[in-house]
Amino acid sequence: MRPLRRVYRRFLSSDRGSMAVEFVVAAPALVLLLLLVAAGGQWLNLTGKVGSATRDAVRSASLARTFADAQANAQTAAQSDLAGVCSGGAPATKVQLFTNGAPVGAGDFAVAQDIEVTVSCVANLAAFHVIGFPVSQTFGDTAAAPLDPFVDRG
Repeated sequence: MRPLRRVYRRFLSSDRGSMAVEFVVAAPALVLLLLLVAAGGQWLNLTGKVGSATRDAVRSASLARTFADAQANAQTAAQSDLAGVCSGGAPATKVQLFTNGAPVGAGDFAVAQDIEVTVSCVANLAAFHVIGFPVSQTFGDTAAAPLDPFVDRG
């Protein structure tokens, strides 16, 4: 009986296997942290891409001579910048005109002073659904630019 007790006590007092238990406990937390950092990076990347596409779209729209051309230029610029980014297809663009800070209609393109473009894009974040992110998220931004008063937009 005595030798058996010694073997049993030695087995209970050893540290054998404790590293494996620590790894099993810490590994999921580490994976979760890495997924969270990757999701944050993807979120910032998509926000930056949509912001850049919006600035390009408003710049392209501000060079147009008609409102229809401004809309087409804005859509084309946004599509080229966000190719392959938007999961719902092409990004949505909205073009507005302003005179003295007040919105005006498309028919007032000749007298408008500023143009504002809003771009929105539905992006796929399904890879991060495990940590609570939505499967898809709409990213949007708005940018404004002055219209050149010396260009004939009549």
